Amino acid sequence: MDHGRLPRRLAAVPAALVAAGSLVLAGCSGQDAAAPAPVSTEQLPAPSSSAAPGQASEQTSEQGSAGPALPAALAAGHALSGTPQPAQDVVTGLEVPWSTAVLPDGTALVSERETARVLRVAQAGSSWAAQQVVAPGPGGAVPDVTPRGEGGLLGLAVSPTFEQDRWVYAYTTTAEDDRVVRMRLSDDPAGGPGTLSEPEPLVTGIDSATIHHGGRLAFGPDGMLYATTGDASAPSTAQDQQALTGKVLRVTPDGQPAPGNPVEGSPVWTWGHRNPQGLGWDAAGRAFAAEFGQDTQDELNLLEPGRNYGWPLVEGAVAGPDGSDADVTDPAFTAPLVTWRTADASPSGLLVTADAVYVAALRGQELWRVPLADGRLGQPERVFDGAHGRVRDVVAGPDGALWVLTDNTSRGSASPGDDRLLRVPLA
Repeated sequence: MDHGRLPRRLAAVPAALVAAGSLVLAGCSGQDAAAPAPVSTEQLPAPSSSAAPGQASEQTSEQGSAGPALPAALAAGHALSGTPQPAQDVVTGLEVPWSTAVLPDGTALVSERETARVLRVAQAGSSWAAQQVVAPGPGGAVPDVTPRGEGGLLGLAVSPTFEQDRWVYAYTTTAEDDRVVRMRLSDDPAGGPGTLSEPEPLVTGIDSATIHHGGRLAFGPDGMLYATTGDASAPSTAQDQQALTGKVLRVTPDGQPAPGNPVEGSPVWTWGHRNPQGLGWDAAGRAFAAEFGQDTQDELNLLEPGRNYGWPLVEGAVAGPDGSDADVTDPAFTAPLVTWRTADASPSGLLVTADAVYVAALRGQELWRVPLADGRLGQPERVFDGAHGRVRDVVAGPDGALWVLTDNTSRGSASPGDDRLLRVPLA
């Protein structure tokens, strides 16, 4: 199921922030869930300098003192701020959409989990329209995708140097494993949606099951590719640093373990995850992740390299099903910044803007806004209040609004093809 997991990092998170997370949990379960809470008096820790020590010096020497350019998806998010306004349709008729990735030309790609199609969303006069990008698989779908359970065609990411290399990255489920691949997107001279090349495997051998795939891809401010993986119904593997499941992976754009990872030659960046599906960075370079808990608490985490986020020994800020005697204050585990009851969240996609962390929630049928100011978090606020059903992803749209994917068709609560891409203007 799209759910479940454990704690993170008490020693590294200021006590006031852990207390703030408790306030959030209490607020979500009551009538005042949308009311703001006092912002923590403690700042979030600064980004770890060990995230990519070797990479920083290499890129500085090659590109000058300015270092690598910030990936466009992050820059677009950091440019957004304001109060969310009522949602408007961008396109409708989607079938189990999972991820949105914006291209430099102002169009966007949307993945459909079960059809394995990639759609390109572009302006058509005063409105928007979606057309299928032709890939080499049957019916123009991405080849070698085997949808089952929660798996299929999942996360998309666009190369930070897309205008030069045309790479589109995807997280896919095959008959044998989960994997990260990349494909070149070629434009259609006649103005059509374009074509995708045969997938090039980059990271393979990620154990796969019917549930808990993770599946989010994102390029970080260091130019490296990050991928979230679920525990694939084998919780103990989240604590096995040799396994690729239950992790956040960090690799080069070519799929090699990134320089500066906690263990040289390994793609593992953090571990102890159950089913993380949200990933983003603030303007200071701090990494945030949203993760499904099991029965008790969902999480918003601050990721730092080499940290153990607790699953299956801890879930949120409590002992997990495999660790009834676990000491959740053990500094070996990293505590979440914010927790929700699982009925209120089941978090998937995540976007960090100039003034908030937005978290898409499936079971909670919500878009949560967690205020972020001067490195401090406030209490989560409801944006949709259940008006649009299950929410799968949120990104910075090409029109200066939040773009949000719904995911109702996968649970039978909407007619086939009745999911949609929404825009949420910010006042």
